[in-house]
Amino acid sequence: MLIWLSFALAELPVPNYRDTLAEAAGAEVVRIREREGAEAAEAAGRRWMKTMGESPRVLYEIGLGYRLSGEEERSLALLDQAVELDPTFAAARYDRGEVRLLAGDLEGAEADFLAVVAAQPTAWPGWFRLSDVSARRGDASAFEKRLLTAFRYGFSASMVATDPTWRGF
Repeated sequence: MLIWLSFALAELPVPNYRDTLAEAAGAEVVRIREREGAEAAEAAGRRWMKTMGESPRVLYEIGLGYRLSGEEERSLALLDQAVELDPTFAAARYDRGEVRLLAGDLEGAEADFLAVVAAQPTAWPGWFRLSDVSARRGDASAFEKRLLTAFRYGFSASMVATDPTWRGF
């Protein structure tokens, strides 16, 4: 039995040290943002990146802080940097898509949400937002197809029941 356990443990990949540090730094940026606000979180994240190099995770967390505080332009610039460093980073693509959607950039939003779906094809958020883009374009067929896919992967209509935009769709 112990022999099989040692083989199983040998199959586990060794965590990437830099990625582990970036995850911890991202979590610290979130904690600082919650306590002190987006600007303090940015300062902490930039100090970390000055030593360790740019990190899509840290840039994302800083950008998300500005998005949550309603500073879309600052958010977009940071999310752009995070995506430039890692085009497959689904969280950064999703939030950048949200900012683009709010700004009326349907092409940019759709590109980001398509990247989210490519990275996480069985998660509903990307499909949900793609259906939103389709609805805003007046494409009923794509709206229905994408929304049904979102439902298939766990989306619930109660999430948007009181949203005036979705009531119109």
